[in-house]
Amino acid sequence: MKKNKILALGAALAVAFSITAKAEEIDEIVVSATGIPTPISQIGASVDVITADDLERQQITYLQDALATVAGISTYQSGGPGSTSNVFMRGMTGKYSGVYVDGVQINDPASQQAAWAYLPTHGLEGVEVLRGSQGVLYGSEAIGGAISLFTAYGGETKNQAALEVGSFGTQSASLSSRGEAGKVGYGLFVEQTDTDGISAASESNDNTEDDGYESLSARGRAVVNLSEQLSVDVALRSVSSEVETDAGFGTPIDNATNYTDFDAVGGRLEVAYAAENSHHAVSIGESEDVSSAYSGSVLTTKGTREAMSYRGIFEVSEQVGIFVGYESEEESYETSGSVYSIENEAVMTLLQYDDENRLSVSFGMRQDDNEEFGRFDTSRLAVKRMFGSFGVRGSYGTGFRAPSLYELYGLSEYCAEGLCGNTALKPEESRSRDIALVFEPFEKLYFELAEFDITVSDFIKYGSIVPGASDPCLAANSNAFFTATTCGKYEQTEGESRSSGYELRGTYQHNEATKVMFNFTKLDAEKENGLRDIRRPEETLNVSLNHKVNETLQLALSLRSVWNVTDTDFAQFPNVDVQLSDYDVVNIRASYLISEDTKLNARLENAFDEDYETVLGYGTPGRAFYVGLTNRF
Repeated sequence: MKKNKILALGAALAVAFSITAKAEEIDEIVVSATGIPTPISQIGASVDVITADDLERQQITYLQDALATVAGISTYQSGGPGSTSNVFMRGMTGKYSGVYVDGVQINDPASQQAAWAYLPTHGLEGVEVLRGSQGVLYGSEAIGGAISLFTAYGGETKNQAALEVGSFGTQSASLSSRGEAGKVGYGLFVEQTDTDGISAASESNDNTEDDGYESLSARGRAVVNLSEQLSVDVALRSVSSEVETDAGFGTPIDNATNYTDFDAVGGRLEVAYAAENSHHAVSIGESEDVSSAYSGSVLTTKGTREAMSYRGIFEVSEQVGIFVGYESEEESYETSGSVYSIENEAVMTLLQYDDENRLSVSFGMRQDDNEEFGRFDTSRLAVKRMFGSFGVRGSYGTGFRAPSLYELYGLSEYCAEGLCGNTALKPEESRSRDIALVFEPFEKLYFELAEFDITVSDFIKYGSIVPGASDPCLAANSNAFFTATTCGKYEQTEGESRSSGYELRGTYQHNEATKVMFNFTKLDAEKENGLRDIRRPEETLNVSLNHKVNETLQLALSLRSVWNVTDTDFAQFPNVDVQLSDYDVVNIRASYLISEDTKLNARLENAFDEDYETVLGYGTPGRAFYVGLTNRF
């Protein structure tokens, strides 16, 4: 097995080093890293930008699949499209990553998790991915990192309609439009997807009933330039979906009646004023998530978030910029007729220095005032120094995560006295650092080797307690083969959880036609008791090759190899951790330009029909083929 890993990594490096031509590249401008628009080459933090062109070439339709190609990120999914999924940034589960769509945070206020399965990539201008603690700018839910999605708007008028059909009875249609009308720059996107899906419970355990998924999602953004200095920015988002699920504690089995509805809406209104040496923006936003699980009984939860913020950027000189901000938000969680809420206010400031792209430094501080837990101070320092073609960058940050409303007040028949929450919980606190060596021997070849470490103290986990003998939760947790003696409960643990490792990544564009990218991640994720954490690969390799054959035909090839993943077998008592099989998934994409405005797309996913699991007992799609037609008008 180790030999195979070395060969795979060696092959990736060989492909990258075998290319020797040069090409020009425009330096990406990143907003999310410091609050100040900054070229990516001048940022000391770990940041990746996934562009609209990247998404189009790879024909990636869901955000979690795009994130899985980024160094330091792994994902899992409990079945086919729409099923429960999670994204780990440097080993940190999704509740530690702030996710924003056009400036609107979409983490569920109840669980602090983003609804990863319901985030299509069509109509995006790009995705900015920040790894490591980002609490200074993004607050409590950004210990692991922050992800910002931006809807394409303005510019040259582009209207596009797309249809796609494929394996598992999949059908999707989308419509997008962007452009300018007078003083208004706009962008609109809508997509409908239906699929018969696969069995969420693994077919290797004789499960055969397909679990379907349907979703309607829409985004819109409009920027009205009232004058050269004053503008109004409006962003809206909506998702409505239904996914069928399977049942079972431990090993899941087919169930034809279980399903989950998920609906989300959100919006933001921002007024911005640009003075000669400063920029000011005031915004208000609101979002709402409603999830209903149908499994015999119906459990509905609703989370809402209302937010207001001010952002100011001051250009002190050509080298020095200052960012200041204030934000206030109220989160609420409603279930079974009960409503719980909490408010938080924060002030922040960040100083950025850049000396002609050789030395870049940013230092930020933040103070949160949480209604329930009081004040918390966080800070972050990031530095990058280039010495010709060689450079060093690094960052160090502190953070905290307030317990989610569900961790405080969550209700379930499986928990002691029907209460999973624990009002005695206190916030988790974290320390995060990374340091990287950067090598750019010439214009289009880039290598980076990074070492990272994230430590979380006062860790919150879902544990168990022994309830009274008459507590109904004991019956809810028992079955014909097992009699429960404990019930669930969130609890604070002693010790520290830790996630550390290495990321090696490289990019090279041979010429305008050919681009190669690869990354390799070595991860050591430990729970507070020192044991290895589940569902997080120890080693992950991503390799992609994009090639433009001629003016009409483009090809893309990607490989994802995952080694050494464990999961917990909940069907055994006591629970035991088991090793999941290593796997290699190859995807092939092609696009053919039929005419100036019409393109034929085709993709083959899991080309070698790899049989694997990312969650014990849950299925993953086998070989699948999709074909689509895109028309611009």
